[in-house]
Parts: sequence; structure tokens; C-alpha cells
Amino acid sequence: MSAEGPRGRGTAARIPNVSTRVSRADKSAATRRRLLAAAAHVVGTDGYANASVAKITTRARVAQGTFYNYFKSQQDLFDQLLPELGQQLLDYIRKRLGASTDSLEREEIGFKAFFEFLHRTPEFYRVLNEAETFSPKAFRDHMDNMMQGYLRALRRSKQKGELGGFSDDELNVIICSLLATRNYLAYHYIYREGASGDLPAAVIDAYMKFITGGVRYAERRGRADRRRRAAANGPWAPKFEIVSATARAAVVNARLSDTHRDLSGAAQRGVVFQLIEAAGAAVASRGSARPMRLVNIAVGALATSRAKTLVASAHCDQRTGGIAQVSVRITEDNSEGVIVATGQLLFASGQDAARYD
Repeated sequence: MSAEGPRGRGTAARIPNVSTRVSRADKSAATRRRLLAAAAHVVGTDGYANASVAKITTRARVAQGTFYNYFKSQQDLFDQLLPELGQQLLDYIRKRLGASTDSLEREEIGFKAFFEFLHRTPEFYRVLNEAETFSPKAFRDHMDNMMQGYLRALRRSKQKGELGGFSDDELNVIICSLLATRNYLAYHYIYREGASGDLPAAVIDAYMKFITGGVRYAERRGRADRRRRAAANGPWAPKFEIVSATARAAVVNARLSDTHRDLSGAAQRGVVFQLIEAAGAAVASRGSARPMRLVNIAVGALATSRAKTLVASAHCDQRTGGIAQVSVRITEDNSEGVIVATGQLLFASGQDAARYD
């Protein structure tokens, strides 16, 4: 039978009009967005207390009856308003972050993006700050959403080896501090009476100096804490590995951990001195039948080093009776590496040693 026959017409009549359904869904979503945007504007201008349904629907250009097709009440709208704007803020920041992976770089981009969003959506500030009183549920939902998003990002940074100075329990403290800082800076530079409305570039620089310094301090403090714990649990000196040793020369390695570094991350001077002494003793003791005692040491060319391994190369320059003169050179990573320190040591035994008492 032809598609133009009765049966064909009946079949066509039972096929859902997809384009109409999609169009209605789009129209419904657009109306809801207009109501939320109107509510944001009214609250941002007049505050929650003066944000009536009539003002909101007039701004959205919809009938008051239409309002209740989307929200159960005025309070229902208020409870959805801040989380909606908060999600828009997060989406905007994520878009600006792009493919950036460095924690400090992401923090700077996110900081700038927050104030860019305020410039585009100035009503957000009042919606946020009055919500704690007029819509506590919305405020809690928004803050939880912000905290959890920030927490996931910081945990990813920790997994990559960044933010090593902070424990998991401290991350929430950091997040609260950063969110509060943004809020008060927004008030002082944008929303306060007499404020210019623009965020000066110097504010961004100061904020990043503050954040960067805090991260670095936490890393140094973490190393210091680990050193203190190690000292409380046993000897803090590194283990020296004697690679080779004869009466003429010796090579001694020392692998350093955070326990052996100062607050800047460099090898502690005491560790370098101990390594010089250990290498010198390895040579002096193998050339004498009696125990040798260090009676004098002079260290020069002491340089900062953050290498994981230091290598001490010792050489016996002169041995006379119970006295041995040894020179030592400390280098990074291997015997041909960057020179960290040099040392001249004098060892003596028996009566020769007694002369230096």
C-alpha cells in the first residue's frame, strides 16, 4: 500500500516528533537558565531579602505562574542559585587551566580566572556572601563542591611529588586559607566602596610570592622534621661505603637523604666534614700498624651541593713514622663530578699523637 494511503498516514502519526521534543526540552532549559540568571542579577543588586518572585520573573520576562513550573518556591530557587553559579565558576577555571600540570602555575591561573569570572559575573560575590544567612543549604553545598574540587587537584599534585611539605590532613587547612584569601581580596580591591573594581597586577605578584614561599617553607620544614625524627631514633650521620682503600688512596661514598640536608636542601656541612674524615681515616689506618688519630684538619673550597651522592677521594701525600698527611677531595656523584670541598688532614699514632694533645 502506498505511504499516502490511510495505513501510511496512521503509521506516520504514531512516530514521535523528535525535533519537537528536543525543541521543548531546549526551551525549558533556556527558561530555567533565564530565571536563574535573573535571580542572580536581582540578588546581586538588591540582596536576597528584596529578591521577590515578581522581580525575578519580570527580569526573566516570564509569567509568575511559569516560575513554579521550575521551582517549588522562592527558597528552592535560592537553594539552587549559588551551587549553579559555583559550578559555572569551576567550569570557567577548568577551561582556563587547560593542559597545565605544574601546581604553582595552576594556582596562578586559577587565581586570575577567579577574578576574571567576578568581572564577567559581578553578582556572584553578593550571592555568595549573603547565602550563608539566606540560603545555608546552598552555601554548604557550594563550599563542599569548592573544597572537594580543590582537594582532588592538590592530591594529584602530591602524587606527582609536589607539595611534599604538607600532610593530607593539612590540605583542607590550605584550601580554606586560599579560598578566604580570594574572598577578602575581592572585597578590598573590587567591591569595597571606593575600590577601583580592577585587581592590580601587584596583587597577583604578592599572592604568588606568598603561596610560593609557603610551599617552599613547608618542604624545608618537612625535611627538618624528618631530620629531628631520625636524630631521635638513632645516628643522623649517613652510612659511608668504602669503595676502595689502600695505604695510598681510598674512595668513600655517602648517599644523602633529607636527614642530612639543611633547610635549603643542601648537604649539611657537618656531613661533608664527616665524609672527609672517614675517607682520610680509611687511608691512614691502612698504612699503620697502630691506631691512627686525627689531630688536625683544614677544609677549603666548601660549596653548596644538593646531590644525592657525595664521593670522597683520599690520597696519602706523606707518611713519616707515626704521622700521615692525607688530602681529600669531595665531588658530586662520582670522582670526576663537581668539587664540593677539599681537605687536608693530619693523622698520628702513639707518641706522635700525644705531641698534639
